Amino acid sequence: MANKFSLGARLRNLRKERKLTQRELAVQANISVNAVSLIERNEISPSVATLQSLATALKVKMSYFFDEDIEANVIHLSASERPSVTANDISIESVGRRIPNQQFEPFLVTLEPNSSSGKQAVTHTGHEFVYCLQGQVEYEVDSIQYLLEAGDILLFEANLPHYWQNITSKTAKMLLFLQTPDEPTEPVRRHFPAHPSLTHIE
Repeated sequence: MANKFSLGARLRNLRKERKLTQRELAVQANISVNAVSLIERNEISPSVATLQSLATALKVKMSYFFDEDIEANVIHLSASERPSVTANDISIESVGRRIPNQQFEPFLVTLEPNSSSGKQAVTHTGHEFVYCLQGQVEYEVDSIQYLLEAGDILLFEANLPHYWQNITSKTAKMLLFLQTPDEPTEPVRRHFPAHPSLTHIE
């Protein structure tokens, strides 16, 4: 089983680091104040769309909510070491912590029957690469539907509104790679050692 951790604590600490109230963050992320409060108390888990909205509002990559502040030249993670969150019948596991100047963020996503990425379409910088491992995943990119089956891939510019779902009665799995622009973090780390989240800024 994947390693569990406190996403709520990470969100709360980052919000306070940014000197934002729960209401201010809610407005910037276009979600309710109650949702922010519940997530910070670990009473609910955010959908993928909500997590992306929070990351965008807080100016961090989505991996910030998963990864430990560890960097290495080689990454080896056993199944039991992968941080994960589960919400609305979707499990998201971070399958790669950061290496210096890493330009992509890999996730293993498990979708139970009739689950989806959330009600809102997702947009972000860079590119998105999807590899379907099991079952069927329907992706909608810029209002066009793409059906992915085991072995199929999809690559697109991530600033296009996109959404995904499992509309079948069987569990689906996919590898999701979020490519982000290359921005060296060493100067940031040296100048702001008390603010580790800054190294995740896009």
